[in-house]
Amino acid sequence: MMKIDEFSQNLKKVPMTGGFVNQINILEQRYGNEYVEVAESILYLFELLGLDPVKIGRKYIYDYLKQLDYFIKHQDYGHSDFNEVREKIYDNEKTMLETYMPGLLISYAYTTILYEKNHLFITEFLSRLKNGMVGIEVGFGEGFYLWEILKKYSKIKVRGYDISTYAIKFASRMLDLAGVSQECYELQYGNIFEGIRQDDESVDFAILAEVIEHIPNPQVGIKEVARTLKKGGILYLTTVINSNHMDHISNFSSPAVVEDMLEDAHMKILKQRIYHMTDDFPESKDISVGLAYIAEKVV
Repeated sequence: MMKIDEFSQNLKKVPMTGGFVNQINILEQRYGNEYVEVAESILYLFELLGLDPVKIGRKYIYDYLKQLDYFIKHQDYGHSDFNEVREKIYDNEKTMLETYMPGLLISYAYTTILYEKNHLFITEFLSRLKNGMVGIEVGFGEGFYLWEILKKYSKIKVRGYDISTYAIKFASRMLDLAGVSQECYELQYGNIFEGIRQDDESVDFAILAEVIEHIPNPQVGIKEVARTLKKGGILYLTTVINSNHMDHISNFSSPAVVEDMLEDAHMKILKQRIYHMTDDFPESKDISVGLAYIAEKVV
């Protein structure tokens, strides 16, 4: 299995991607064994999937830099029509299975903005779960958070909803290859605007990670997920500000906008992580902000 050092050395061979090694070094120094375990377990998943993490990592970085350049020039994401994005990306087998899903998977450990959010998930959200709980994830994509939960808790039941049949295919294969029992999860189609097939107040926890920036009405998405939570149920929500991607539609003027939407959905914020790329790279033109919240349903 490839190790972090080998992955980093391969990125260094190409000047455009070599700079991302700085992010890996920062995360390894900051979080030590916690980071190494997550990062190398993702490389192990790539081995199981028969995918080249260096090739995927480079492709993801190239696209990231391209989208960043557009945002710097225009101060806009450049995508507004959800159906157009859906046709181009979510319903495109080649893009989803060869680029988008594996690109997201590698980025969870190898970019500071995503790992900072993942650190909150590992240290504050997972510890609030316990065997016997029932939960959902809406927009599970590549299945990273499902995997994190189910490798720790063997008697939790999770239902995942996603708008892309190719996300369902990718995540199902990854979880199966990783040895996760199919009795613990069910993955199915779900469109947050049509309403997911989940009863009101029926789950103990919910995940809405890296989703609301992809949809034209984020408040609708948050409320749809919040309605499924029991009183006292917990939500893990993440998103970004000023961080362009091939399918980002909604930007937010400040973290307060997202926090107000959570409050309007009767969610009380328990923990949060707000990370600016300039925290670690003060001279960077990348002004992306990562937001992660753990919230409790109070009504």
